This record gives sequence, C-alpha cells and structure tokens, in this order.
Amino acid sequence: MRCAVHPEIEAVGACCSCGRFVCPECKAIIDGQIYCNRCVAARLDTGAWPGQAATSGSFASGMGSNSAVPPEIRGWNWGGFLMTWIWGIGNNVWIAFLALLGMIPWVGWIISLTMRIILGAKGNEWAWQHKKWDSIEHFKRVQRTWMWWGIGLIIFEIVLAIAVIVLIVSLYMIGVTVDKYPNWRDMLPKW
Repeated sequence: MRCAVHPEIEAVGACCSCGRFVCPECKAIIDGQIYCNRCVAARLDTGAWPGQAATSGSFASGMGSNSAVPPEIRGWNWGGFLMTWIWGIGNNVWIAFLALLGMIPWVGWIISLTMRIILGAKGNEWAWQHKKWDSIEHFKRVQRTWMWWGIGLIIFEIVLAIAVIVLIVSLYMIGVTVDKYPNWRDMLPKW
C-alpha cells in the first residue's frame, strides 16, 4: 500500500473522503478521521468534502480499520445478531466464527451468546470496514436483507420445534393407546 502522491513512501491510511492512500506527509487528521491534503484544501475552498463521500453519499469502505464508518450506519445489526457466522461469511467478518463455539456445552454457549451480542453491537462497523460497498444505501439495503433472513430463520426454527413437539406428543399418545388397548386393531372398522 503506497501513498497516492508519493508512491515511494508507504501509506499509513486512506482518505475518508476520496479513498486515496496517504503517507504521513499527505495526511491530515480531523475529528479522528484521516483525510488527504487535497480533500482538506477542497473543503476549505468549497465548504464540502470532495470525492466519494460528496458524490455518492458514502465513505470509503472495505479498507479495514482505515475505513471511516459513517454515522448513519452505526447501531444494532440484527443480521449479525441472528445469523452470526453465516452473516460473518457474507460480510467478511471472520471473527463471527467464534459463535460456532456454541456447540461446546456451557463455556461455548456463553461465548456464543457473547459473540451474538458483540456482532449485534459492532456488526455494522465491522461489515463496513471489511467489505466494499457501493454506497450507504447499498449497505443498509443488504443489512436489512440479512435481518429479514434472520427473522425468517427464527420463525422456521420455532415452527419446526412446535412440529417436533406435536409429533413426540402424538407418538406418546399412540404408545399409551397401544398399551391400554393391546387389541386396538380389532377396534378398527372392517371394510
């Protein structure tokens, strides 16, 4: 990763406005975010940030911790909370695989529940930083789809659990009936 202005120098981050990589000489830090000198100069001249943030309504995404997270996407991520590791694969958030430890009794369950909560709280930020998005609207649309898939999966699991309970109770009742009436076949109508 080399500086866009000084290709001979290693970059230390990317501009939150245009996404260009910057070296220590070219970077400006404003409100904890990295900007290039060119975007800062344009902001001083025009009053607006140039580049990707101004034209497409999004910040540079998919650059790891160098990606500035827009304030509009901060908040709870239901897809990460409900779908954990599956959501993690789709959003390049590999730490979500810790939720698979839920298969280990007791300690694994605690780790899995903790991971669900962390993915819910930090999922939007991590998904923005680890995957390239076209715009904030695109990001929100995809995360909303993950949420609906998660809700659908929960509903499916509840329906399946009810069906299994009904089947078990039915089989138990049939077993009780067979034990109570050993000649139950004789009670069926003769056709």
